[in-house]
Amino acid sequence: MKQDTLWSLAGSAAAVAASMMARKAADKAYQKEVGETPPENPDEPDVEWRQALLWGAATGVLVGVARVVGRRAGREVMHRAPGTGKKGGVLPRLKR
Repeated sequence: MKQDTLWSLAGSAAAVAASMMARKAADKAYQKEVGETPPENPDEPDVEWRQALLWGAATGVLVGVARVVGRRAGREVMHRAPGTGKKGGVLPRLKR
């Protein structure tokens, strides 16, 4: 398997897992703070604008951050794994 394909699969899997965990954490935090379940569909007429906007913004930020962290963590794991890359990793380290 090509290194690019391997990285794409690993990075995507890490990002999806991190996004799912962030969403579950946001659900629990919302329930704890507000005392009710978060709106499943902010377009529903019984959901107030304030709740819909806050929930959308909060989950958007959390899931976005989790995806970036997941992809970077996946890249670090791939770099450290034994394989064909530099310094024993499957992928070379990104230049900063």
